[in-house]
Amino acid sequence: MSYVTQKLFLVWYMAFCQLVGSCSPTTTTTHFQKYKNLGLTCEVSPVQFTSSSGDILTCSRACREHRGCTSFVYTQNSFSVPSHVKPGKCTFCPVHNIGGLRYPSIASSETETWLGFMGRMFKPPSHTFLPIPGALSIGKLMVVKGRVPVPAQARFYVDIFHNDQANVVIRIAPRLNFLEHENQLRISSFVVGDKWDVRIIPEFPFAQGKDYEISLLSTKHGFAVYIDKVFMHNVHRTLNMVSDIGYLSFKDTHIYMVFY
Repeated sequence: MSYVTQKLFLVWYMAFCQLVGSCSPTTTTTHFQKYKNLGLTCEVSPVQFTSSSGDILTCSRACREHRGCTSFVYTQNSFSVPSHVKPGKCTFCPVHNIGGLRYPSIASSETETWLGFMGRMFKPPSHTFLPIPGALSIGKLMVVKGRVPVPAQARFYVDIFHNDQANVVIRIAPRLNFLEHENQLRISSFVVGDKWDVRIIPEFPFAQGKDYEISLLSTKHGFAVYIDKVFMHNVHRTLNMVSDIGYLSFKDTHIYMVFY
């Protein structure tokens, strides 16, 4: 997205937020956000960044000098560190090699992951097509934080749409008690003219009044879906990550934060 396009979007979105009165302006930046105990799965070993003089770059410096990069992994000590990562060094996972996320099982792990941060929304309005520019770019992590209402509906949706607002890239559809389906999680996608591709997930991490966190990582294979940091499903959909921006929509659930 060009700088002019970004500025036009921000002007439009600020006006939109004033109209609906329930969301804050989206920020578009080149910031990288640090995540503790989170890593990226790469198809090949990450490549270490070195400066012209040969010294290893710090993560903050790497973010400044390599704006086109998507993510960095920094490891502070040698405890449970992959063989290709040297302790205290900043390493980079190339975008085209990102295959998924990994959460170190050892609580004392000091691994940090830096992911690009492009936008955020607070208390977005329900059942509205909210533009999410850049959220479906390879290597980007989109996080949706919400809460199942009390009383809860029989089911609710969290949808990511193609930019035509017709094709559904990902639908997260928990059914608490709908059509004889109790505590059933469905992750689906839909292309106009075709049938729904529905996957029923054995786990059901939702409950009335409980907070939840949906994480969507765009990878070279499609979209990896995590709920409360637990991997649920790979959605094998290919999109043009630049032009097929996409929209967020949801119904019958409380969403209080979206960032990516």
